[in-house]
Amino acid sequence: MITNTGKNILAKYLIGQAPAYASYIAIGCGPKPLIETNVSVTNKEFTDGIHTLTTSQAHGFEPGSRIIVSGVEGFNGEFAITDVPSETTFITDQEAVGDPVSSTAVSPAGLVSIDYRGKETLDFEMFRVPIISRGYVNDNGVPQVVFTAELPTEERYEITEVGVYSAGSNPAAGSYDSRTIYNFTQSESWQYHTLTEARSIPVALGQLDDGGTENEIPDTYRGNDMSVFQTNADNILFTYPDRVARYERPRFFNNVVVVQGDTADLGFDVNDKITTNSGSEHIHLTGVNLDLDKNAPTDRLKLAFSVLNKTGGTIASPTVTVPDNVKVMIEFASTDVSGEGEYARFEVNLDNGTGDRSSVYPFEYDTKLGAYGEHNFENSRYIVVEKELQELTRSSGFTWSIVDVVLMYVCVSVDDEGTLVPSEDYYVAVDSLRLDNVTTRNPLYGLTGYTAIKNNDALPVVKAANSTNFVEFRFAIGVD
Repeated sequence: MITNTGKNILAKYLIGQAPAYASYIAIGCGPKPLIETNVSVTNKEFTDGIHTLTTSQAHGFEPGSRIIVSGVEGFNGEFAITDVPSETTFITDQEAVGDPVSSTAVSPAGLVSIDYRGKETLDFEMFRVPIISRGYVNDNGVPQVVFTAELPTEERYEITEVGVYSAGSNPAAGSYDSRTIYNFTQSESWQYHTLTEARSIPVALGQLDDGGTENEIPDTYRGNDMSVFQTNADNILFTYPDRVARYERPRFFNNVVVVQGDTADLGFDVNDKITTNSGSEHIHLTGVNLDLDKNAPTDRLKLAFSVLNKTGGTIASPTVTVPDNVKVMIEFASTDVSGEGEYARFEVNLDNGTGDRSSVYPFEYDTKLGAYGEHNFENSRYIVVEKELQELTRSSGFTWSIVDVVLMYVCVSVDDEGTLVPSEDYYVAVDSLRLDNVTTRNPLYGLTGYTAIKNNDALPVVKAANSTNFVEFRFAIGVD
């Protein structure tokens, strides 16, 4: 789909005021793959001020998705999905006006489509590659302009989104442009800081399970403590069908840091900010140079991670459970002791759930999380959380120039009679941390086209390591 930014740049290109509208293809791993991008609407209902639409098949939409509804009298327009009661129904934020409409069949069927026109960035960009060829095809009567690029050979990726950019970077942003900050690879030298020492994170290669039917992450691996370890994202453990169906597999590169859910005990202070309780351990990276002082307060940090069950199997199995809460805290600090010195904290706090909790959380609906502090951990374990720099919790004297260490705390909890208790039954696989500069405007630069992609099973498209692959992006022309 051509974005609103793309329409402006394309218009400038056609009259000779822009050098290009499509020079690079960007590849991302952010969104949950869609079942379909266009789905028929077969039923409509407007009761108690709530607009509900029913589709002919499972839609795969998430709360927060932007959509376009057409062919449904009284319900047509551009909206956001606020709730998904079932796999074939969804509720929109359409303004509650007019007379109620009882459950009514839509005949002929209407259509709901994902609306990407407002996209300015990928949900989580992994890399960009230059367009190496351009062409024109006629696909079933629809003329299309085709752009092709070659993917990097060495690394492994799980791809869920593709975008087209007018350039490889924003020249107006310079060294403060969008970029990947950390990939949590072995070369970055992250350490596991226990209560007594900082130690290297052990690398677990090969078959990372006990060989049993439950595909369980073992308590020890070659004699190493397994509270924190590094492994390959294509490890056999992540290939079990039930883990794949829950989107547990890491997506960015073939190396991932895995942190057990009870390595830290995270709670809240009097201002409802995340804080560390006694006994909390972390991973850290020292000697860092991360100066973001010249980035705008509205530029965004994005964290991509997945939540793993220690024991695999199916959700129906009594040995497999769903976490009730996931907390992650990244602390950019001047010292390795949490809360001492100066710091800024990126805080993630997600309860398991799917509903609209506006009555519980009296703040603006978060379209990036899909709900008010909730995430559906039952069947969607890959998560991207983003925050503006100004939303980080900061000490009074913090500046980015003082950052010398980055600490990460992980706490995955279950509800024990109303109390959240950290659990060893889950792990967090940390994929990547990224900065997106969204405030340095350039009328000749931007995301000009975007689409989410999937394979036939609504799963990410896997690009294997050490393989040659090409990607195509097509703009349909001559259509409404």
